[in-house]
Amino acid sequence: MELRIQKSLLAKAVGLVGNVAAQRANTLPILGNILLETTKEGNIQMVGTDLEVGISTAVPATILAEGSITVPAKKLTEIIRELPECEVEISVAKNNAVSIKAEKAYFKIMGLSKEDYPKLPEWKLEDGIEMEQASLREGLALTSFAISSDETRYVLNGVLVSVKGKKIRFVATDGRRLAFIEKDFENAKAKSFDMIVPTKAVHELLKMLTWDGIVHVIATKNQAVFSMGDSYLSTRLIEGNFPNYEQVIPKEEKTSSVANREELLQAIRRTSLLTSPESPAVKMDFVKGKILISSRSPNMGEAKEELPAEMKGNEMAIGFNPQYLIDVLRNLDVEKIGMSLTDPDKPGLVQGKDGYLYVVMPMQLT
Repeated sequence: MELRIQKSLLAKAVGLVGNVAAQRANTLPILGNILLETTKEGNIQMVGTDLEVGISTAVPATILAEGSITVPAKKLTEIIRELPECEVEISVAKNNAVSIKAEKAYFKIMGLSKEDYPKLPEWKLEDGIEMEQASLREGLALTSFAISSDETRYVLNGVLVSVKGKKIRFVATDGRRLAFIEKDFENAKAKSFDMIVPTKAVHELLKMLTWDGIVHVIATKNQAVFSMGDSYLSTRLIEGNFPNYEQVIPKEEKTSSVANREELLQAIRRTSLLTSPESPAVKMDFVKGKILISSRSPNMGEAKEELPAEMKGNEMAIGFNPQYLIDVLRNLDVEKIGMSLTDPDKPGLVQGKDGYLYVVMPMQLT
C-alpha cells in the first residue's frame, strides 16, 4: 500500500477512529490498532473498534498502490500530531513495516495484517430511518449527563432512544434524576423501535454529529448503526427492559417558579462551594418574588444568595444535590427556566424547553 494524504484530513480521521481503538488495555493486541485500507473510490477507509463500538470514516487520498494495514492507534496519533502541515506519504513494506514521511520528518512503525482485524457489522441504508443530525445531537446532549455509571444496573448505563411514529424520545436516569426529551421528526418509513445506546457510543456520537445534515439510524435486535456522510458508528445495544420512566414524572404541582437560567446556575455554583460530605445539599426557599439559595456546613461555614423569580402557589423549602441542578442548567440553552414542586420530600421538575423534562429527587436538609 502506498498513498499521499493531507495532514489535516489524516489527523481528523485518525482522531475520530482512534478514540475507540486505543482507550483500553485489550486482550487482543490488534484492537489497539486502527485499520487503514484503500477503496475503489480512491479514498482511504479508516476503522477503529473495541468490539463494543466501531467507527469507520473515508477520506480522500492519492492512492499510488492499493492495500491495507493495521497500525497502533496511540502511536500513530502521537506521530501525526507532531507532523508539519503538509502532504503526508504513507507506504507499507512486505514485512508490515509502515513508513510515514512528511517533508524532512520520517517514521517507521510496525503494523499488523488486517486478517485478524474484526469486521464491523454489515448494514443497508434502506433498513433505517433518517433524521436531522441536530435533533439526534440535542436529544443525546440533553439526557446523557443523567446516565448511571453503576454497572450493577447495566440497563441504565445508556440512553433510551424510542421511536414511535413521528416522535422520538430520549431518556436517561441514574435512579436519582431523570432527563427526558420528546421531539417531532419526519419519519418517512413510519418505523418504531426502542434501543438503549451505551454510554461510550453516546459520547462518540456527540463528537461526530454536527448541527447540519442528515443521519441514518439502523437498529436491529442488538446492534445499531448511525451513518453520517462518509462516516458511521456501529454499537452493540444494551439488552434488557428500561424501567417505566413515565411513572416518576410528577403529575401535579403545588409550587412553580420561573427564573433566569444563567443567574440560577451561577447562584447554585457559588452556594455549592460550602457544601460538604456531611451537608451535601443546597437549600432552596421558594418565596414570593424570589428564590433563596443557601448551604451550611458545620465545619466550614455558610453561603446565601437570592435571585428574583416569578412564583405561583405555596411557599416551600427543599434540598437538592447541587451538581444535579448544575448539570441540567449548563446544558439547556434557554433564557428562562421553570421549576415545579409538589412537596419537600417529592421529586422536583425542571422545564425550560418544549418537550424537555428533568426530574430530580430531593435531599434531606440537615
